[in-house]
Formats: sequence, structure tokens, C-alpha cells
Amino acid sequence: MKNIKKALKYIFSIIGFLLLFSILLGQTDIGNFYQDENGENSFISIGNEKIRFIQKGSGKDILFIHGTPGSIEDWTIMIDKLAKDFRVTAFDRLGHGFSSSNEYTYHLKDNAELAEQLIKELKLESPMIIGHSYGGSVAAYMAVHSEMKNREYLIIDSPFYKVEPNITNRLVSAPILGKGIAFISAFTIGKHEMKKGVLSMFKSPENEKNIDFYIEERQNIWSQPKVIYSNAKEIVNLPEDLKAISGKYKNIDVEMTFITAENAKSTFRKDAENLHSEVQNSKLILISNTGHYIQLEQSGKVLKIINDKMEDE
Repeated sequence: MKNIKKALKYIFSIIGFLLLFSILLGQTDIGNFYQDENGENSFISIGNEKIRFIQKGSGKDILFIHGTPGSIEDWTIMIDKLAKDFRVTAFDRLGHGFSSSNEYTYHLKDNAELAEQLIKELKLESPMIIGHSYGGSVAAYMAVHSEMKNREYLIIDSPFYKVEPNITNRLVSAPILGKGIAFISAFTIGKHEMKKGVLSMFKSPENEKNIDFYIEERQNIWSQPKVIYSNAKEIVNLPEDLKAISGKYKNIDVEMTFITAENAKSTFRKDAENLHSEVQNSKLILISNTGHYIQLEQSGKVLKIINDKMEDE
């Protein structure tokens, strides 16, 4: 019996040490990226944050806002083609890609305020705001709160009313332990779990090669400790954020376009339909043979919609 107690004491001591060690490492920037070797991208200081962005082309302005997790690279196909006719800007949101998260509280408000500051600092003139997933929720927040009524919003498959954080999100976002768990995940199961989660959101099998390339290209960016933690915190905070703004949707008086998938499984089609019914000056577009990442699986159709909307302005 004494030997068993001694062994258990030893085991718990080791576990305690590992937990403490992971918590301490989680407070560091080990495994996080803040420098980008791609010469097309730049950095801008907004308050106490350093934000990576890209701006290409000239003409009417377009601003892209990615989801969670996500980065500038989510829009590469869109940016290169749209930049032939328009000035296109995209950025890494706080805690994602190569951007910092020094004072980030992981709410829609933080992201909306950052987008507004970027619009001001980069001198974007009445940009079309295009958001995907969490980025579309940010765009909806902007539509509710912004005093600028001469903007148009195009939102791709985003939650507007309700989401259900899973147990993993709650564990990773836990006080004190959360960043430690994110750190351990980044160096163990992070890449595998990210790939598994993203694959479930795609629909068309003929895009399998493109999907594999898309995931491989982003695995290192998305599996950073800061990104794993930011993703979890954003999702855990999102139900509260959506509840706070959903009662104000009926007051939106700007033009909005909602793009979602015909297949409601693993997409936010119902949310798009509901918000379309609330916003008087809105249009709902359903696209077939796609999952959640519509701008990647059906980029040609999304590009046509954007071009048509920009030419109508």
C-alpha cells in the first residue's frame, strides 16, 4: 500500500509539473509567427497591435475579413483577380496569421473596431466589406453599429444568431490553463485536428486536390498557439456577442448580400435566410455543390457576384 501511495504521489507530482510547465510556456510566444517573408504583405501598428495586411490594385475599395481560424491567405484567389480592377485590402485579424493580440478580448467588437481603424488609416473610401464565417459576423456587427451608410456588405456563410462551442473550445479558452493547452496542442495534435475540422466543411469531391493544397499551405499558420487560443476564445464568446446584436438587425439600413450553400448541412444557411428576412435592403444567394468555404470551392461564382456588385455601385 505504501508503495502504491508513493507511486501515485510521484505520478501526480509529474503531472503537476507538466501542467505548470505548459502554463508557463503558454505565456510565451514560442511557436507564434510575427514576421512574414512574403514581400507583398506589410504591417501596420494600430494602438498596441501589429497587424499584417496586403493591399493590391487601384480603383474602388474592397476590404476582406477572414474567419476563425483564418488569415490573409484565405482570400488569395479573390485578391489576385479582383486587384486587376479594384483596390483590394485584406488583413490578419487579431491573434491570427502574423498579427498580434496584446490587448485582444476576443469579441466581435474588437474586430469591428480594428476594421474601422484600418479603413481610416489606409484611407479606404466607402469599401465593400466582404466577410466569411466569423469575419461575416464581424461585418454584421459593423452594419449594426457603423454610422457609415454608404457601404455595402457581402457576407459568405456566417453565423448571425447562435453557435454552440464544443468542449475543446471551452477547455482551450479556460482561464490560466487555456494557453498552456493551446501550446501543447500546437506541438502535438494541432495540425491533425485542424485538418480534420476543415475537411468536414468542404463539399465537392472534385476539389479534393485543391483542398489538400489549401490545408497544407495553412497548417503552420493555423496551428500556432496564439491562433488555437484565439479561435477557441472567439467561439466561446460568440454566443454572447451574437445575442447582443441580433435584436438590432431589423434596424440595418445598408445594402447587404448573403451568400450561402444550398446544402444546409455544416453551413449557416438558416442564419443567412433569417437575417435576409430581417434586413429590408438585402439579397440572398444560394450556391450549389459547396460547403462552408464557398470562396474556395466556388471561387468563380463568388468572383462574378463581387464584380457585378462593384460595377453596379
